Amino acid sequence: MLVTNTTKKIALGILAIATCLTSCSEDNKGFEGDRPMVKDVFHVATDVTDPDENVSVFMQPTTNVTDTTLTFINNGYEMDGERSARVLTAGGRIYNLNYGTGQIYELEHNGTSSYNKVSEIDISHLVGTHPRYAEISDNMLLAHNVVETFNEENTEVTVTLQIVKISIPGLYFNATTDFVEHDLGTYKIGEAYVNRVDAPVIMGNKLFYGTQYRLLGQPNNGEPNTERPDEMATLVVDYPSLENYKIVTSDASIGDTYGYRGKSMYVYNNHIYQVNMTTEGSDAVILRLNREGEYDQNYVFNIANQLGQSVGTINWHHVGNGRGYIAIDDISIDHNNSYDMAYIDVEKQEIEILHDVPKSDMWFYQSGAVHEGKFHIAISPIGAEAYIWEFDGYKTRKGAKLDGGNIYVQGIYK
Repeated sequence: MLVTNTTKKIALGILAIATCLTSCSEDNKGFEGDRPMVKDVFHVATDVTDPDENVSVFMQPTTNVTDTTLTFINNGYEMDGERSARVLTAGGRIYNLNYGTGQIYELEHNGTSSYNKVSEIDISHLVGTHPRYAEISDNMLLAHNVVETFNEENTEVTVTLQIVKISIPGLYFNATTDFVEHDLGTYKIGEAYVNRVDAPVIMGNKLFYGTQYRLLGQPNNGEPNTERPDEMATLVVDYPSLENYKIVTSDASIGDTYGYRGKSMYVYNNHIYQVNMTTEGSDAVILRLNREGEYDQNYVFNIANQLGQSVGTINWHHVGNGRGYIAIDDISIDHNNSYDMAYIDVEKQEIEILHDVPKSDMWFYQSGAVHEGKFHIAISPIGAEAYIWEFDGYKTRKGAKLDGGNIYVQGIYK
């Protein structure tokens, strides 16, 4: 949802049924189109709230992110989505998950100011209407969901993991060979379990999922009660078979490892570096996992200790060589504009706040873009002007001006 906590209800029931009729066969293949993405074009997606607090998502292309003004008020390609659009780029195309319907759309830039929808698929019959998805290569997407089934008294929960591989471009899969379900077990009060996965990465022959890890507590007024265990967790499966899952944990901190809308894990130098989504009672840390799918007990990068203050973390953006940018939550501030951006080096375990960049709300932010060695990210403080910023190491430069106040920039994509 937006920072305004506004939800736009999109009536897509008829479309969902119609799409399922054409895409629920075992072999699903769409029109692949013929226009490759121009690599110098940036694609900027924003959530726009009108005076009646209706929310729309507009995306528009631009080749200039440094010295121009971009407006999104009823301007651009309107994306499909129950809430904010879930956008990613892979293999020269743009993809949008219509969260709430289980439909994925494949778009191509039309060469001017908009986009063509060239393929679509409905996966709700496999992973439900609210899955998450991610690109793992230029020719493969993964969609995933965790189903919790509670007993009548809400004192036990049975957990099922669902994953489907979707080939791109074209959005097609074979339900017999590309879909798996894993019974993750039945858990009783006091036992910890995985109830969400996202942010997948591949290293070697294993697929790593960040998780939301929860402890089943005593029912609260009869409703399920899930608390936080004193551990972080990662779910690992073999790839490409998606078989032989295992759940590995670390007690170095508390928090979720699946990111939120952005990414939380990257492969660098034969390790996966993983940031936690900081929660109350946890430290802001980066951990790493090895090729065997285990946490490296000799590596803990405690960001809070390094900065000398209690902070939170949400998502990080790797630009190469173990360096990148991470959103740091100043938890002493009791409002939404509480996030700083920081430059981070996971190998040297160094971090520095970029003080020239204004505080904003980065909780829902999805993606920045690397271009010619520089990182571009939208900073859109609530109630203030928004800009695209250019980061080059510790150097920062304010770039293209965006609408302010009633928009939330959710990502820049290339």
